[in-house]
Amino acid sequence: MASAGRPSFDPKRLVGRRTLIVGEMRSGKTSYTALLLEELLSYFSEVVIIDMAPALGDVGLPLSHYMEIPPHVKYVRVRALRGPRKEGVTPEEVVFLAQQNASLIRPALEDFIEDPVPLLVINDLSIYLQAGPLDDLLRCLRLSHTFLGNSYYGKGLSEDKGTGISRRERKMVESLFSEMDFIIHLIGGSSRPFGLLSDSS
Repeated sequence: MASAGRPSFDPKRLVGRRTLIVGEMRSGKTSYTALLLEELLSYFSEVVIIDMAPALGDVGLPLSHYMEIPPHVKYVRVRALRGPRKEGVTPEEVVFLAQQNASLIRPALEDFIEDPVPLLVINDLSIYLQAGPLDDLLRCLRLSHTFLGNSYYGKGLSEDKGTGISRRERKMVESLFSEMDFIIHLIGGSSRPFGLLSDSS
């Protein structure tokens, strides 16, 4: 098991693999991603980070809050993202904000598809899956040699004013599980393996 501040296993094992970190809100997904990424960076000269964090106060902070982004890393910080469930007043506004987020994020995914690099990192990917197509993410991770991402996966944000975006988000995240070699489930600042789907070491 991991301590609050260290990876639970040698990050070198993540090279050539797909890894997804999941957990509730405030479970430490982004900070843990940063810890692993800092170790992974020494193995790659070409890296793209797509940061989808909406930064709602002290929730949903970007990776750059937890680590210094090296000059050789292409850091794509998608701006103007909103929190549909927190900010949407009506069901219509919740859906509108989710769709608007997907439209803002999609160009970053399309850019990666056109010009992929070996290491792809995505922060807070579930915000795209509230309204965006799963295929976009699948194409990106399949084009990368190594994938590291994190995603909200819980029940604390299930209230969506009856729009169904929370159910869709959870279903889409679960659809990604079969694509992963490692799934790390964070609980209260600690981590435990949620699945080791292709652990050949």
